[in-house]
Amino acid sequence: MNDVLQENFDEVLAKFKVINKPKSLIKDGKFETEFEANGVKYRVMPPDQIFNIDRQVAYHNIETAFALNQTPTSIKKRFIETYNNIIRLMKATGDDWQKTMDRLLRDCLNNVDSFKGELTSRYPAAYYICTLFIIREGEDLNAWSFEQANEKIDDWVKENLNAVDFFGLALAISNELQEILKEE
Repeated sequence: MNDVLQENFDEVLAKFKVINKPKSLIKDGKFETEFEANGVKYRVMPPDQIFNIDRQVAYHNIETAFALNQTPTSIKKRFIETYNNIIRLMKATGDDWQKTMDRLLRDCLNNVDSFKGELTSRYPAAYYICTLFIIREGEDLNAWSFEQANEKIDDWVKENLNAVDFFGLALAISNELQEILKEE
């Protein structure tokens, strides 16, 4: 079946002589289960076949970052700072009370605004979610780390893979994992 819209996009790209168009991992509407990036072979695996405790903990932390555009650690640090300001406020008097109250109110407003911000990590969280179930040839499934995840993502960047493919896959897997975790 012909994809008229895609054919038109490709025609426009050809007219404009676009070079280095990102490579799509979606073929016939489905994400490829095997691909090569930067000379490294990758395989997309179902989460229920490869998730151990370490990957599940990493998934929950990354999923929080993906959903809130913040890491759990940054959220915890802000709660601790707010708590400390409240303790200081309880001991403060006069001018110190006013300064501490102003700081507390400003921090509270900044905390609310921070949920509108962008990720400050090297890559968006969707890529990190994908590193949990897109496996490198020879990968040790016993552990997951940001260092290994960054190596994978660097391969995908060097291969010029289409970012949208990874965002869609992360979203689909996030929904699938939520269903799996509900069943446990």
